[in-house]
Amino acid sequence: MRPMFSKIPRMGRVSARLLTWALCLLVFLMVPTTRAHAQKQYVGTLSYTMAQPSGDASDFANNFSWLGFSVEGDWFLRPNISAGFISGWQEIYKEQNGDSYTFSNGTISAARTYRHIGSLPLLARARYWTGTPGDRAHAFVGLGAGTYWMKQTVDAGIYTADSDAWHFGIAPEVGVLVKTGYDIGWTLNARYNYPFAAGDYLGGKSASFSYWGFGIGFSYTH
Repeated sequence: MRPMFSKIPRMGRVSARLLTWALCLLVFLMVPTTRAHAQKQYVGTLSYTMAQPSGDASDFANNFSWLGFSVEGDWFLRPNISAGFISGWQEIYKEQNGDSYTFSNGTISAARTYRHIGSLPLLARARYWTGTPGDRAHAFVGLGAGTYWMKQTVDAGIYTADSDAWHFGIAPEVGVLVKTGYDIGWTLNARYNYPFAAGDYLGGKSASFSYWGFGIGFSYTH
């Protein structure tokens, strides 16, 4: 897929971010209402997430990212085993002066460029939790699997080129949940997001755009 240039540099990223926020917030608010029918303990988490790109993502934009969030839910199948979902939005970006980028059909240079990766994960997830239900703190390990929508963008001056694709991917993680009372708690977690190589991106080849995610979350249980 050859890069298509336009003079609309960043509205697409803003729209995607706002739409993802709205959908995830809706899920976060509505999912617990099904708990009465499911008769299983539920843990919902809304997290602020940061990211360190790796692999192809680091080659393209190697800055640490401070722009992201996730919405997650877990239903306990057994006292120490849960199943649930992960969704959210992560941005990886690099802005600098005097940069250039080589596409499949040529190289572009500009006084100021902006490189950007947007990641939308839609994953099913299983977790194993330590401790017993009455404990204040619970460590966990988990594995997510599903699909990632990834979008790569290069802004050069007033022009923009972008490409996107869906990827199958996995996301192993470790973390801890600390309860503070009244069914409220806080979580810390580290997750390696690995979308398998797919697509036909701006460099003229497929890419995986993997990254480490670090989350600080607000959790509640029902």
